[in-house]
Amino acid sequence: MILRLVLFLIVLPSLSIAAPSITGVSGTVSNGESITVSGTGFGATGPTVVLFDDFEKGTNGNIISTSADSAQVGEWDSVEASPDHPKYSNAFAHSGSLAMLSDQASSDGGHWSAVSFTASTRVFVSFWVYLGSSDEVPGTGEGWGANWKLGDVNAGELASPSSQYTTCATGSDLPPGGEFQSPGAWYGSSGLTDGGYCDTTWVKGRWHRFDAYFIGSTGTSGADYLWEMNSATAYNNIWSQTGMTNLQSADSAGWKIFRLHSYARQDSNGQCYYDDVYVATGSGALARVEICNNATYSSATNCAIATPTSWGATSVTATVRQGSFGASDNAYLFVIDSTGAASSGYAVTFGAGEETPVARKLNNVTGVRVTLH
Repeated sequence: MILRLVLFLIVLPSLSIAAPSITGVSGTVSNGESITVSGTGFGATGPTVVLFDDFEKGTNGNIISTSADSAQVGEWDSVEASPDHPKYSNAFAHSGSLAMLSDQASSDGGHWSAVSFTASTRVFVSFWVYLGSSDEVPGTGEGWGANWKLGDVNAGELASPSSQYTTCATGSDLPPGGEFQSPGAWYGSSGLTDGGYCDTTWVKGRWHRFDAYFIGSTGTSGADYLWEMNSATAYNNIWSQTGMTNLQSADSAGWKIFRLHSYARQDSNGQCYYDDVYVATGSGALARVEICNNATYSSATNCAIATPTSWGATSVTATVRQGSFGASDNAYLFVIDSTGAASSGYAVTFGAGEETPVARKLNNVTGVRVTLH
């Protein structure tokens, strides 16, 4: 049976001359708090953050809200109609107590939430996804064959999208090392390119993060990249495709919509959960701030993306998003620039006031710890 699952592709080879370097962090590293990161090589261009939703503003059982500021950053613009609407759920959560549930028990369909944005040829998406150990990849249990498209970007309207790209698909009910298909066009074959296969380590009963990065082109300079991470697998690139024509000429300005949980087949045990959804666009879409559980970014098995509010070559201000970290966990902060180059990890502690660079130097000389309050 073929399970078609949509995920996004992300990271290009870094083109930066020097990776970012962090010299200090000020502010309290705690969920919802603002911090300022100082250093060099961050790049002059940061992301335009369209959406960050950890679903904690919702109410269990309610339909995902499209009200202004109903997410931590921005809001979803539309959701699938009843009875296929996605809901807030406290059954499983990667962070906090709520996640988004797309329940395929009701029917075939998207059960989606969608966010629109100014057309962009650069789109970066990150999200965590979960399938319970006793649940099924939608379609598996009903005998139709697995079919689950996690998400997509498109340049048209939701009713009849154009230049639409999806993300991976797996070949069975999420075994270890399940085989995934690469992104391909759903609508309008003109000007769109399909790809081959990639592997994932996603298994049932374990939260799994996918990052995807799309570069759009009506010529031959389009690209897409996909990364994964989970508690047993360090962050790694599992798909890269370049030299693509992935936008039709009418859509040369770029994609305009991201839709999470694009489609899945009906299945009484097909309950699909998503959490900590981040969407960024613009020439700096790939740039970001993250807090991870390893001093080397590529060795991390758990990261939480912060949401930048200002970005400069030597200073970035961002709001901390704690993800699944504990209230006093030790961790490492990273700045990733617009080419995907990551800094070395800068040690931080959740819940603690971090030192300014000057305070840290003074502590090294005097042996007296200075803490910001």
